[in-house]
Amino acid sequence: MQTGGQEQLPARPRPPRRVAARRSRAPSGKVADAGSLPAARAIILGFPANPPESIAVDGPARIDSVLLATMAPDKVICPLFAADYDALVVAQLLTKLGFGGTLVVVAPDLPNPRMVEREIRNQAGGLKVAIVVQP
Repeated sequence: MQTGGQEQLPARPRPPRRVAARRSRAPSGKVADAGSLPAARAIILGFPANPPESIAVDGPARIDSVLLATMAPDKVICPLFAADYDALVVAQLLTKLGFGGTLVVVAPDLPNPRMVEREIRNQAGGLKVAIVVQP
């Protein structure tokens, strides 16, 4: 039972909620072969093997604007820590050179890899960063 107080206004009609559209899946009957997929180009630092359409370099000093312009890589792959550099140095260099792809950092088992990812992204001015944890 209400006593005193102000008179209540009638409830306003609310507009219907917006519902996000679901992504449609690819037809399950078709499987794309490797020849029809676009080749991802990468620059790989600190790892001896390199997949097709990529180039391996021995350190961030070898990455320059000419290499980025001629190769147009989608991603740069580097270790979190190396003897002469770390991922933060690579991230800052890529930001300075205007790299628009993703920096993929291969890291040892970390307690909080998302925190490391955020720190590198923030220090590098918003560069796209992905952490891959090695077991």
